[in-house]
Amino acid sequence: MFSPRRLLAFLPIVLSICCAAQSTPPVTPPPADPLELANGAMHVASTPQEREAVIALVEKARQNSDLHSPGSNGFNLKVSFTASGNVAQTGAGHMEETWLQPFAFRWTVNLGNYSLTRISANQSVFDNRPVGPVPMRVHMLRSAIFWPISFQPGHTLIRTATANWKGKQVTCVLTSGEMSDATDTPGRRWVEREFCVDSKTGLLQILSDAPGVYEIYDYSKALQFHGRTLPGQISVIEGGKSVLEAHLDGIQDASGTAADLLPVPDRKGHFPALMLGGTLRFPRVFPVAPGANAVQPVMVHAIIGEGGRVTDAELVEGEGGALGDAALGLVKQSVYPVENSRMRRQYEAYINVKFVSE
Repeated sequence: MFSPRRLLAFLPIVLSICCAAQSTPPVTPPPADPLELANGAMHVASTPQEREAVIALVEKARQNSDLHSPGSNGFNLKVSFTASGNVAQTGAGHMEETWLQPFAFRWTVNLGNYSLTRISANQSVFDNRPVGPVPMRVHMLRSAIFWPISFQPGHTLIRTATANWKGKQVTCVLTSGEMSDATDTPGRRWVEREFCVDSKTGLLQILSDAPGVYEIYDYSKALQFHGRTLPGQISVIEGGKSVLEAHLDGIQDASGTAADLLPVPDRKGHFPALMLGGTLRFPRVFPVAPGANAVQPVMVHAIIGEGGRVTDAELVEGEGGALGDAALGLVKQSVYPVENSRMRRQYEAYINVKFVSE
C-alpha cells in the first residue's frame, strides 16, 4: 500500500516567481490560532545529537501510525465520519478497509452521493465503477489515518518548541526547506509543517500541514492493535472551524486471503483507480497595486487532479476578504505540472498565495 505523503516529498513543482525589489517588504505573520502551540520561543536543532533526538521522536510517532508498513498485521478497520465546509461532498460518511499486505487490500467509502470500492490484487489497483476525483474530505480522512507523518530529515531545517497540550508536555517539531532562515525567531512561519508529539509516549497529538489547519488526535478512547495505539477520534480544524470529525469504530485482525478481496474473478466491470498522491506545499506569487507595505499570504487548500487541474479548493483562514477571494479564484483557474506517471493520481495541496507590490 502506498504512503502518499512520503511519495511526493520531493515532487518537482514549477513555481511562480516574482522579481525581488531593492527593499523586500516584510511578510504578514500567520493569523493567531488557539491550536497553534508553537507560538513562543523556538530552538533550532543544529547539532547531530539534537537532530537525532528529534528525528527519533517523530519516527516513533510515524511507525505507530503506519498500518500499511510491509510485514504489519493484516486488519479490518471501520470508520464513521462527518464532513463539512464549502467543498464537494459533505455530510455523514462511512469507510471500511481490509488490508492484508501491500497490494492486497480493499476499501470502501460512502459520503453524500459518492460511493467507491477500491481493490488491489495481483499487483494492480482498480475501482468497482468509473468515478471522478475522490472527494477532498475523503482524501483528508485517509491521509490523517494512514500516513499523517511525512518527514525527510536529510537537508530539512528543524526547529522545535515545547508546549503543554491537555496537561501533557509535547514537543512541536517544525520542518521546512534547507533555504529557510536557520534562526530561533519566535513563532511559526508560513513555510513550516508542524508535528506536535507527546514527549513521553511518542504519540502524535497535533499535525499541521499549514498554518490554520490542524489535525487533532484524541487517545481518550484509544484502540490497541498489535503494539500500536490508535486514536479513537480525529478532528480536522480549518480556519477555526471543524471540517472533519472521524471516529475509529473498531479494528480487528483481517481474515481470508487476497483472492477473497476480489468480488468478480474475471474482473469484468473493474476500472483503473485514481490513486491518492501526497500532500504538497508550494507558493504562488501574484502582484498587487504598487505601494503594498507587506507581503500578504493567503493559504488555499486544494485537490489537484489529472492534468494538473484543480478539482476542488477552499480557503484555510476564514473568509479572507477580497484577497482571499482573489487567491481562491487564481488557484481554481491554474494548472499545475505534476509528475509523469503511468498511474493516475490526484494530490492534496496547500498553496501559499503571496500578494506582493509590483
